Amino acid sequence: MERSLFPALLILLLSLALRAAGQEDQEDREGEKIIGGSPCADRSQPSQVALLRGRQLHCGGVLLNQRWVLTAAHCKLDEYTVHIGSQVLNDKRSRKIRATKSIRHPGYSTKTHVNDIMLLRLAQPAVFSNLIRPLALERDCSSGQTSCLILGWGKMADGNFPDTIQCAHVNLVSRAECERAYPNQITQNMVCAADEKYGRDSCQGDSGGPLVCGDRLRGLVSWGNIPCGSKKKPGVYTDVCRYFNWIQKTINGRRRCHETFKC
Repeated sequence: MERSLFPALLILLLSLALRAAGQEDQEDREGEKIIGGSPCADRSQPSQVALLRGRQLHCGGVLLNQRWVLTAAHCKLDEYTVHIGSQVLNDKRSRKIRATKSIRHPGYSTKTHVNDIMLLRLAQPAVFSNLIRPLALERDCSSGQTSCLILGWGKMADGNFPDTIQCAHVNLVSRAECERAYPNQITQNMVCAADEKYGRDSCQGDSGGPLVCGDRLRGLVSWGNIPCGSKKKPGVYTDVCRYFNWIQKTINGRRRCHETFKC
């Protein structure tokens, strides 16, 4: 009698185990969908640009005015095609503008990522519209805005690159927390952001793209943990508020702020 019950009991236990594993697998797949963010609302990101090498995504960037784009210094190429005016890559309605002049911050270091910021000058001026607009810079490094948005066409959790720009919400983390995650690597010109619940993060292809806090550009995607999407280690961004004077001086020397870029 006991022998006849054993196979049935074993089958029942295996069935329960497989069902539980299936539920866990489904939860993991649902989590992956969140890590990469979701498509940005239509026409909501008119300042975002993509830097293309040929037709391939290289980096992200932010429009400052009709002639200048801000991005990360580690994105430097000899020449770029700047995709502007559409949140869908290779959209025929978008505008493509060449950029051949790039100015890295003179203190940039490839080893330490310090001063990872660069200006690009467009060969032709961008024409502002509902789809093309500059983004204001954050000048106050002590700003209380901690809820932020990251966006770009970079790699998603499934390893693919989207055609439509993706958005995700993250929060600024304290300098102490960031330094614990990356000992002896964080400088005063860096700011960190993370999503501890889902691990939302920027990834390959998002470099140079914006960290927007309170409708102002607070940071540029610089570096972080590999692989992307860690719940324990934040992403690291160039703290744009530290570079306001350098940006203004580089673009137009002594011109007033409102003549140089949106303030």
